[in-house]
Amino acid sequence: MCINKEIWQNDLMAINKGFEIERAIISNLNNKKITSLPIEYKKLMINLYTNICGENDLIECEKKEGIGLEKKNDLTIKFRDKSVNLSIKSGSANSVHQENIDSFVEFLNSKKTLESERKNLIYEFHWCDGTLNNTGKIEDRKSKVEYKKTHRDKYTRYMNILREYKKEIFFRVFTGSENQPDYIVYFKKGVFFVLDFADLLSKHLNAKESDSNIGILTVQNWNACLEGQDLKGSKHRNDIQFKCKDFARHLIE
Repeated sequence: MCINKEIWQNDLMAINKGFEIERAIISNLNNKKITSLPIEYKKLMINLYTNICGENDLIECEKKEGIGLEKKNDLTIKFRDKSVNLSIKSGSANSVHQENIDSFVEFLNSKKTLESERKNLIYEFHWCDGTLNNTGKIEDRKSKVEYKKTHRDKYTRYMNILREYKKEIFFRVFTGSENQPDYIVYFKKGVFFVLDFADLLSKHLNAKESDSNIGILTVQNWNACLEGQDLKGSKHRNDIQFKCKDFARHLIE
């Protein structure tokens, strides 16, 4: 495997759990009336709709997601004359975005010009092999935690560059630009918590940051392939990944 096995298993379990929750929401809401809903689903509808009058009206709920980088919306609920798009989350250390490092750098540059030196730092701390283009020796590959220990000043500059795009990264990561979700619905221990993106953005912009955080996010190479596994098969280490490790706390506070 190209990915750290434990990380890969955790990501896979989170994906499977997410699909289970989505299927449960659809099953409990689609073609149902408000009066017939289990209590937690009725509370969810109350949180999403200021007015749930029309108890005989049927709810529509379907899987409706985008493609590629626009795959941010998970479900769409329609009740009476209002449709609501939802991004469904559960668990901890949620992976919220993944894309090719080149397209991510292009995105940043499209928002505000990145000089060569700044681009180079982003690439250097993506590959963590002493190069800017993934051409280092396998024995020179390091985890970001290890690599930053010997490149502390560079790492600080690298993180500060990403923080300059904190707001732009937030929308790239959570909403995309097409078929955007209106709310995040976080599921924990049988309870749904609904969060407006404006609230989450405020927490993101005002978060107390450690040296490894961009607001409420952390960033990493999805497949570091520290032992050169990418050279033996179809795996690659080209993708940057963002996680929200304190997602539950941010949603529930």
